[in-house]
Amino acid sequence: MSTGQMILGIVLFAIVTAILYVWGLKKSVDQQENLNRNLMSACGSRVVKYLKKHDTITKAEIAKLIDGVTVGQFWSRRRIKVQDGKKVSGQVTDFLLEQLYIESDGNGRYRLKK
Repeated sequence: MSTGQMILGIVLFAIVTAILYVWGLKKSVDQQENLNRNLMSACGSRVVKYLKKHDTITKAEIAKLIDGVTVGQFWSRRRIKVQDGKKVSGQVTDFLLEQLYIESDGNGRYRLKK
């Protein structure tokens, strides 16, 4: 093995290491945002699943439904959990209204968008 091949191997190893480091750094920076998005999706899917079997739902019922929901990413130990459903129910409702999954009936109740 010549000196040129060794230098080329070291340079390629350094480039791959730098790419993996930058990729991991970006993942860790975006992790909280991704966890919040995953939590809203998980809570929203619970509400939509409930609404497929029932006609309407209130914010209080949403709070009970989403209380204790936990999400995480498979490569990380970090988890995020809904500890107080009352605080998060407004955010979940806004998320579902924004995504056009549900609509308000005007009486504080929500139903699936048709």
